[in-house]
Amino acid sequence: MTGCERDSEPESTTPPASAGFSWRENSTTAPLKTAGSSEVRTQYKSIFAFTGATATSGTVFEFNLSGLSPATYPVNATNAFYFNGNTATPATGEVVITANANGKASGTFNATWTSGTVTSVYGTFTDIPVK
Repeated sequence: MTGCERDSEPESTTPPASAGFSWRENSTTAPLKTAGSSEVRTQYKSIFAFTGATATSGTVFEFNLSGLSPATYPVNATNAFYFNGNTATPATGEVVITANANGKASGTFNATWTSGTVTSVYGTFTDIPVK
């Protein structure tokens, strides 16, 4: 006769990353901020994050990139990075697309500025819709 053994490995308590667009300002430990909605627009090779549920609610972030395939896109003359918290062009930064498949995209981004109230941002986008 065989018996069932209980698995001695505890289950992971780390929740899966939730879909959406979030970021921190001036520190990687600053309070997390979340966009009301976000999307990738293939026609323009752009990623947008909005303050509310629709595009008419105001843009928080806009990344205009040279492509939308998984890759690292440095902020430069080819890859634009707009943030309404500091409208100057960042001194450094990058957008990293880690996945773009099945109508959803995920990745990370960061940027630093030489002046302004917000001098750095660090963020992620997870399973945002690709349109």
